[in-house]
Amino acid sequence: MSILDFPRVHFKGVARVNVPTGNRNISNTLDISTNTALKDGKPYDVSKPPHAFHDYMKSMGPKFNAQGHIDEDGAFNLATGYNMRGNNHFSWENTLVTSVQLRPGEYITDDKLVGKKLSLWGHYNEYLRTSFNRARWVDNDPTRRDSALIYAGQLTITDPNSSANTAHILSADIDCTHGVRWLNRGYIEEPINHFLYEEMSEARLFQFTVSKDSQDFILNQLGLDSEFLTALREKLQDPTVKGLLIQYCVSNLSPPKAPNMPVFCDLHGTISLWHNDDMATCPTGRILRPDNSEQYAPIALSIRDNWLSLNTAISLPHQRYEETMPVENGMPPKLSEKVDLGDLYLKSNSGQVIAVIPKDSYLNNATNSGIIDIRLPDIDSQFEQHSLKLCSERHTWYESDWYIQAEHHIVAMESPNSVTKEPSTVELGVRSYYRGKPASISQLATHTLTPDTVTCCAYLDTDNSGHGSIMVESLSAGSAEIFLGEFYSSVQIRVLPDAWALADTPTEQVDYDFLYQHVMAYYELFYPFMTEAVFSMADKCKCETYARLMWQMCDPKNRDKSYYMPSTREMPAAHAQLFLKYLCNVEQSAMPKILPNAQPKAQISGNIKTKAQLISALKDAVDLELSIMLQYIYSAYSLPNYAIGEHFVSMGRWSEQQLELVNGGEDRRLNSGWRGALLEIAHEEMIHYLVVNNLLMALGEPFYPGKPVLGEEAKDKFGLDTEFSFEPFSEHIIAKFVRFEWPAFFPTVGKSIADFYADITKGIEEIPDLFGKERVNLGGEHHLFLNEIINREYPGYQFEVYDKETALFAINFVTEQGEGVAADSPQFEVSHFNRLRAISKTLTNSDIPFEPAYPVLKNPVFEPRTGCNLVTDPAAVELMQFYKGCHELMFQLMMQHFAIQPLGSMRRSRLMNGAIDLMTGILRPLSVLLMTLPSGTLGRNAGPPVPEPIETQVFSDLEQGCMAISKQCKQLADMGRAMVCAKPPTTQIELLEFFQNQMHEIATGKLSREA
Repeated sequence: MSILDFPRVHFKGVARVNVPTGNRNISNTLDISTNTALKDGKPYDVSKPPHAFHDYMKSMGPKFNAQGHIDEDGAFNLATGYNMRGNNHFSWENTLVTSVQLRPGEYITDDKLVGKKLSLWGHYNEYLRTSFNRARWVDNDPTRRDSALIYAGQLTITDPNSSANTAHILSADIDCTHGVRWLNRGYIEEPINHFLYEEMSEARLFQFTVSKDSQDFILNQLGLDSEFLTALREKLQDPTVKGLLIQYCVSNLSPPKAPNMPVFCDLHGTISLWHNDDMATCPTGRILRPDNSEQYAPIALSIRDNWLSLNTAISLPHQRYEETMPVENGMPPKLSEKVDLGDLYLKSNSGQVIAVIPKDSYLNNATNSGIIDIRLPDIDSQFEQHSLKLCSERHTWYESDWYIQAEHHIVAMESPNSVTKEPSTVELGVRSYYRGKPASISQLATHTLTPDTVTCCAYLDTDNSGHGSIMVESLSAGSAEIFLGEFYSSVQIRVLPDAWALADTPTEQVDYDFLYQHVMAYYELFYPFMTEAVFSMADKCKCETYARLMWQMCDPKNRDKSYYMPSTREMPAAHAQLFLKYLCNVEQSAMPKILPNAQPKAQISGNIKTKAQLISALKDAVDLELSIMLQYIYSAYSLPNYAIGEHFVSMGRWSEQQLELVNGGEDRRLNSGWRGALLEIAHEEMIHYLVVNNLLMALGEPFYPGKPVLGEEAKDKFGLDTEFSFEPFSEHIIAKFVRFEWPAFFPTVGKSIADFYADITKGIEEIPDLFGKERVNLGGEHHLFLNEIINREYPGYQFEVYDKETALFAINFVTEQGEGVAADSPQFEVSHFNRLRAISKTLTNSDIPFEPAYPVLKNPVFEPRTGCNLVTDPAAVELMQFYKGCHELMFQLMMQHFAIQPLGSMRRSRLMNGAIDLMTGILRPLSVLLMTLPSGTLGRNAGPPVPEPIETQVFSDLEQGCMAISKQCKQLADMGRAMVCAKPPTTQIELLEFFQNQMHEIATGKLSREA
C-alpha cells in the first residue's frame, strides 16, 4: 500500500543540495576504478600542488556564463561542473506541512499540524559530539545522476516559530540509507537554453522509513490538540504497522549564479503508514510504467473501498518555467501547471474503463504532493484479475504484473582481495510483488550488464511473503549494474578500487608522505571543500594535528553515518586502515625518554539584583569555567598516550588492563580511556565557557576572555572550598574534580558550583528588561562537543541566546552537562559528575596501586609566582615561554573574531578555526612534551605553565587585527627556530607560518574571513 494509505501528511519546501561536481569525469579527468586524477589522459603527478590540477580543470572548455550560454570568459565549465567545492551537505529548508488527510479526497488545512516545519538531519557524531548535523547527498557513481544516496539520521517536525531548544511534534531516527527510486528526466517539458538544462529538468523520488518501536520515536511532545495526530497515534497501535513511511521528491534545480555554490531545488512529499508488506526504501502498490521514460515516471496505485489512489509524485511533467533565470535569490524558478494530457483513463487489459481521472486533479499538486484520490463507479471486481493501463491523449502507462526490487539498490562494495584471493561479496534483500501484493516467485532470471565487474547467481527465488535475497560478488573495480527479471529492476554497484596491496604495509612506513601519495592526494584534487572549510590534506601540520580524528572519520564501521569521511565514500577499506597506522606513527613520534618508576537543593544567596551584578557574576562564571577546563586538560595530558602506554606494558610497568583503563582500545575508536574522558569533559567545559560568553554578549557586553585563577584567589572569588590547582592525574585529583561537579541534589558541605549557577538563574528570572525585543543572537553559534541526548532533543541547537527563555536554557544546559540536574535524569548518566565518579571508583577499587601519570610539578611556572613551583631546566623553560606565546596567540584569534561582531557562523570563521587548530596542533603536543621533560626539581617533570590573564590588543578593524596576528605568528615561528636548548617540532613552526600567511591574506583582502 505504501504511501497511499491513510492518514497522510503532505509537505512542501526547498532542498539545499551541495553536491560536488568535479568528479563526474565529463572531460576524462578521473579513473574511478583506481581513484586516479588524469591530466591529458595520464595520471597526474600528485607531488605537484593541488591548485595546479584545479587550475587545469578550470581551464578546460567549453565555458559558460551565468545564463548558461557558451562564453569564452564564462566562470563555468563542464570539467568542474557548477560546484567543484561541494561538501555533500543536504538539507530541507522552509519545508512545511501543507495539508493532512484522514480520508480519500479530503485535504485538511486547518489542523494544528498544518504549517509545521519538517527538518532532515544527519547522524550524531560521537567523536566530535556535535549538534546541527547535516544529512549527505552522495552520488555513488558520480558519472550517472540516478545514483544519489541519502545518508540521514533524524527526522523532526517542529513549530517553525519556535527556538532551537523547543520540544518536537515528531522526532524519529532513520536507520537506512535511501537512494533515487524513480527518475523523471523530462519533469519540465520545455527546457531552456542552458548547459545544465538536463539536470534542471530532472525530478528524483526518494523514500525512507522510521520505526515506531525505536526508543527515540517521539510523537506530539508538545501535546497539540490535533484530530490528525490523535488518529495517527491510534493507527500506529496496529501490530501490522511498523512505523512511518516518508516519500519526498527533489526537482527543478535552480541554476547557480556563480561557481562553487550549493543549489536549491523544489521539495515535496508525503508521510503515511509503513506496513509489513511495504518496502522501506521503495514505493509499492500496483506499478504502472511509462512508455516514454524520458519524459514520464512510474505511477503506483491502489484500489479499496470504492476509491482509487494514485502516486503521481513526479510522474507528470510541468509545461514550462514562469520566471527568468537565474532567479535573483537563487531559489528554484516558478513552474507552470502540469502538462495537459486531458482526462486519464484507467483500464483493464480487457478494455474495461475502471476510472476516469479528470485533468483538474493532476494539473496542480500544491496541496496533495501528487497523491490523487478518485471515487470509483460500480465496476466489475474481476478487473483485479487483469493487468492495468493508464491512457491519455499523448501517453500510456502499462502495469508490470511482477514488481521485483532490491531493498538497497545502490551499493558500494570492496574489490576482491588480490593478495589473499579472498572474494568480496554482498547479500542484498529482495522483495517480489504480483499486482501490488507480496507473492512468491521462483527461478527469476538475473542479468549482469557488466559481467567483468560483478557476478551473481543466474536465478533467485522469494518466499510466500515476497522475501528473498541475491548474493553479488565483485570481480574488478568500477561501475556495474544488475537487472532482476525485467530490465526495470536495476541494482547499481560501485566496486571500490583494489588497494589490497597496501593492506600489509608496515606501520612504521605509513608516514605523512606515504599517506598523502597513496590516499589523500586524490581527495585533495577533486574535493577542495576540505581546504576551504576544514583543512587541506596537503598541509602536513594539519594532518598531524588531527591524525586521530581523521582515522575516526574514515573508520569503515562509520561508513553509513552522515559524518563519515570522505563524504563521497569511494575509499576502500585498505586505505582507511592506513589512517590508523598513520595515527600510531604520530603517537610514536611523541614517545619521550622513558622515565624511572616513580545538599538536595541549591543554596541561593539572592544577591544578584541588577543587570550590572548579573554581568559581574557571569564574568566570574567565565573565569570559573576557564579555570576548571584548564585543570582538566593539565591532568589529562599528564597521562601518557596509547603508544607510550604500550611501551610501559612491554616494560612490565603497566598491565594490559591498566593500558585499557588509561587509553582505551587499540582501535582508537570511541573508548579512549581515562585520558579521553577527561579531554571530553574539558571540551564540554570549553563550550560552557562559550555559552556563558554568549549570555554576556546577549546583554550587550563584549566577548570576555576570562582570567584563570587558582589557590586563595579562586577561593575568595568563587567561595568554593575545593582547591584550584594544576596537578597530575591521581586519586586525589579525580576526587577533587568530582567535588567540582557535585550536584545540588546530593547533600554536601559548603558551597558548590551548582549554588553558584542557581544565583545566576534567579537573577535572570527576576531582573526585568534584560534583553531587547528583537530576536538577535549576538553570540557565537557552534555545535561541537554536545552529548547525544542534547542532539536528540534539540538537533538545531547552537547556543543561541536572545531572550530570557534561551538564557535560562543556556544556564540549564551548562549545569545539566556538569551535574546532571537530577539523579533520574537521562543527562545524569553522561554528566561530568557521573563520569568522574566512575573513574574515581575504578581507580580506588583497583587491586594493585596504580599511578599512571607522569610525575609532573604542581602549578609549574618559569617566572616566580605566589603558590606556584618554578621550573629551572633550560630546555623546559624555553618551551614554556614558547607555549605561553602560542597560548596568548590562540586567545588573540578568538578575541579578534568577536571584536568585529561577526554575523556569520563561528564554525566557518577562519579566526575561530585557527584558535582551535592552535589548541590542537601546538598547545596539546607541547603540553605532552613538557610533561616528559625534567623541571629542575629532583624527581619531578615540568609541564605547561599556569596561564596568566590575557592582555592582548584586538582591533575593530578586521584587516588591522589580522595583520597584527600575522606578525605575532611570525615572531613565534622565529622564536621557535631560534631556541637553543629545545626546539618545538617542525610541524608546529609550519602551523604558525600557515596562519602567518592566512592572516596576511585576510588582511590584504585575498581571502575571506569565513571559509
